[in-house]
Amino acid sequence: MPDTLSWVIYFIFNLFNGGFGEPHLDSIPDWVFTLYGISHSLVTWGAVILALYIILRKVPLYVYAAPIAIFMDIPTHSREFLPTPFLWPVSNWYFPGFSWGNGWFMLVNYALIFSFLGYIIYKKIKK
Repeated sequence: MPDTLSWVIYFIFNLFNGGFGEPHLDSIPDWVFTLYGISHSLVTWGAVILALYIILRKVPLYVYAAPIAIFMDIPTHSREFLPTPFLWPVSNWYFPGFSWGNGWFMLVNYALIFSFLGYIIYKKIKK
């Protein structure tokens, strides 16, 4: 959800404005980064969760996917390229993470994904 609220909207915007390919950070409109800050903020999602709890007296389980995604983004985004603004609008401090594009991280990431999928398939077959 956090990336959908910023980058997918920007992608749709580009569909209607003829912009394709990898954009340079300087050419991305400011509103995209504003949406990125709002959607990647634990403060924002805390307010959403609180509002849902007040209104519904419960929080649907799927709503927690966004804060979990943000917690995963915090250490896997460097300060140099799209740092995660998890404290927006309270603070502009960013965690000094590493780029998820590093080869070693991608290897570990996909190994874990395929391991978990393999485990799930194994459990289903075993039933």
